Amino acid sequence: MNYTNNRTVSLKKMMAMAGLFWFFFLIFYLLGALTFHSGEEAFTAFYVWFNGSIFYPVLATLLIATLAFHVVVAVTRQLSNNISSGDRYKKPYPKAVPRIVAWSGASIILIFIITHTVQMLSINTVDLYSEITNIFQRPVMWAIYGLGMIAISTHLHHGLSNVLQTLGVSSKQHKGIALLIVLLIMAGYASIPLGILYAKV
Repeated sequence: MNYTNNRTVSLKKMMAMAGLFWFFFLIFYLLGALTFHSGEEAFTAFYVWFNGSIFYPVLATLLIATLAFHVVVAVTRQLSNNISSGDRYKKPYPKAVPRIVAWSGASIILIFIITHTVQMLSINTVDLYSEITNIFQRPVMWAIYGLGMIAISTHLHHGLSNVLQTLGVSSKQHKGIALLIVLLIMAGYASIPLGILYAKV
């Protein structure tokens, strides 16, 4: 029993670390994306440098590995809990949120990450500025990115609040800070399509 409990705790901590890695990447990615406001030359220069650096394949490998680990552990833990404990896990999760909503949000995030990645890989880095501008001139892309950002912000707030508890720090003291961090990150990402819309007007 102790072995099982220790293994569960270890997996939760590793899962939390994988989530933190993606959190810091989200900030790094935002800082790069914000160069969009500095103009085409600065934006293109950053991504040409980044995509051509040794840092890119290393980061891409770590992102794929940590995302796969995070997803596999989350799914297997939930399936294992359902089998071993039955109806106890049919309670709302997280509080006041039906499990189907929580898992639908996670599924939307995964689909959004895959869609966004494929989309970015299909774009020539040299033409990235104009391609991004064209993308956000289509209403359907606003809907897709808006839904993705909402799902990410919800998951991120929940994760930031609870990862501290998983790592041994009380999360109750950090819910407000977690909300502020999420709002700042989402505002940064939203500023790019909003800037394109403003320029068009």
